[in-house]
Amino acid sequence: MNDKHFDDFLRLQLQGSSPYLDDGDFSARVLASLPAQKRLNPWLEKLIVLLPVSLIAVLVLRQFSVRELIQPAYGWLLTLDMHSLVMIAAVMAALLLVAPVVLILKPKSLF
Repeated sequence: MNDKHFDDFLRLQLQGSSPYLDDGDFSARVLASLPAQKRLNPWLEKLIVLLPVSLIAVLVLRQFSVRELIQPAYGWLLTLDMHSLVMIAAVMAALLLVAPVVLILKPKSLF
């Protein structure tokens, strides 16, 4: 039997087959007898996501030279004038004050 004959045979068998096999409600009974799905602790769910992500982030960051990351930032910081430094400090202080309030009063749908 060559491939064309087999393809024709298979196509005819699949087209003529019934889409549902009657099993006398066996599948429904099996599904009904399964135990209810257990929900994981929300902290455990977050830990399952955060632990591998943190590990990967640490491994990626270890590939970078610290000097190559800090020197440009330090150079940029040295070129700032006093007004810019005060504005950066004010924005950071505002974020540090607002972030805990937002996290405490957040709706459940954010996380």
